[in-house]
Amino acid sequence: MHRREVAPGRSCLECRRRKIKCDRSHPCSYCVKVHIHCQYPPPRPSHGPDVDRRGASLGLNTAAAEECPSAVGATSSRGGNGSYQAPDIENVQVPPLQGSFQSLMAGPSHSPAANRSSSLLRPQAAIDLTAFRPSLASAMLIWQQYLDVVDPLLKIFHTPSVQQLVVRANCSREKMDIAAECLLFAIYYAAVAAMSPLACKTQLEGERGILLKRYRIGVEYLLSHLDLLNSTDMTVLQAFTLYLTIGRSDQDGPDVYALVGLATGMALKMGLNQDGEALGQPPFEVEMRRRLWWQLFILDIRAAEDRQSEPCILESSFNTRLPSNIGDADLHPQMSSPPVCGHNRTEMLYSLVRFEGSYFARQMVFSDGFDQANAYISLSTKQKRHAIDLFQKRIEDQYLSHCDDSIPIDKVTRWSIRLILDKLRLAAIDQTAEDARQGCIKLLQDAGELRRYEGGKQWLWLFQTYIEWDALACLLQNLRTDPVREEHDEGWHTARDVYTYWKNHESVRRDRRWDQIERLSQEVFATRNETSVGVHWFGHK
Repeated sequence: MHRREVAPGRSCLECRRRKIKCDRSHPCSYCVKVHIHCQYPPPRPSHGPDVDRRGASLGLNTAAAEECPSAVGATSSRGGNGSYQAPDIENVQVPPLQGSFQSLMAGPSHSPAANRSSSLLRPQAAIDLTAFRPSLASAMLIWQQYLDVVDPLLKIFHTPSVQQLVVRANCSREKMDIAAECLLFAIYYAAVAAMSPLACKTQLEGERGILLKRYRIGVEYLLSHLDLLNSTDMTVLQAFTLYLTIGRSDQDGPDVYALVGLATGMALKMGLNQDGEALGQPPFEVEMRRRLWWQLFILDIRAAEDRQSEPCILESSFNTRLPSNIGDADLHPQMSSPPVCGHNRTEMLYSLVRFEGSYFARQMVFSDGFDQANAYISLSTKQKRHAIDLFQKRIEDQYLSHCDDSIPIDKVTRWSIRLILDKLRLAAIDQTAEDARQGCIKLLQDAGELRRYEGGKQWLWLFQTYIEWDALACLLQNLRTDPVREEHDEGWHTARDVYTYWKNHESVRRDRRWDQIERLSQEVFATRNETSVGVHWFGHK
């Protein structure tokens, strides 16, 4: 058989998947030996810096990118077979080593998010990651923090499997696969981002901002060398999804809106939008694919809400089922039969409630055009209220009936769905001024109650990204148009407390909606003064 040499630096897909040395002939020796078709990846394209448009970041043509939802729906047929293609770390081409830990850490705290987002699409200049890795003791502490404060809310991977990776990487210090190390850096970043400055200082003996920057640099550097536009590696997408999800709580974090389309495009290439069971995937892979797809699905909704736009993923583009109500202990990579799905309390309970609640809300809160594009039934206000009541009953019967409020994560689970339902009911009320006022007050007070719950403080990092903007703006507008109220009016005090709380968080200034809140608060304050009620609020004297 005629054989030819191929360009150096590129292993065939099967050798990459099996993480073995490829002789780079065509067909290669391994594929000839096992009698399989030998296929090489296409040449790496050159990429421009602009990834501001989510559709463009999926690798779509410019015309298709103009309408993000239809663009994503159109690409769903491109979903691959979901096979893993681990990057060949030995063949990563990088420029000569330049920069150092000191110079990188001494640089600007935060380059523009859009610039950093585009830099993920091409390999960054080589750096020595040794100085960015945590010590053995710190790595173990960070991993434990991840298990305590991140994993209960974000079930992205199988923690027993990843724990083996963490221990192996930090105890043996063996040479790491680049995708695996990227996941580790994403875990380090996530754990620190979810910790308070005091916890970082006392437990990790470091400043939170410095640690965040260290691990952000590490994960972004590794992501830039993983060819995100072409990658179909599950580990890479897990790391990328974790980084984007946590990045919403980091004021110097990534531009999630610009990058979530890229992550979704990777999922489509891997076929995660098609349920793995129907594709004949092994049971363990089925569950991992479902977990990852639904985390991305929720991230797409959150990014749309942040930018007051609409989700990219179309209903018609996926059939991936929800993950099973199965804990990690009942899953194993070599399992041969599907796990028995329970109807009791498991560590997946919070994630399932979150998935269900966000998916239901997606059908209720976006525009009529979005509903039509997704074939959602148009409901009257009365019908929406009835649908919300039915949904609440199903969630209570299926999930919340297994919760024990003496267990903090269970109480947080119950609170989280209550906030979603508050928001939906606020959107579905008859818009009289008093109804709107009371709906806003209830939502804001429920959110404040969650923030004050001592048992759930370690998980506030996630809820701090779900600022109740709409309810606060609505209540402020109501107070502006109807200012003559008693001195101890509940609406005034609720608005004051919520505004004062968020005013002290620098992260809100990253969101353009805060400018509207600031303007409204000043107008309401001026009106309050004019009525000579004499109440000092909003931090003014």
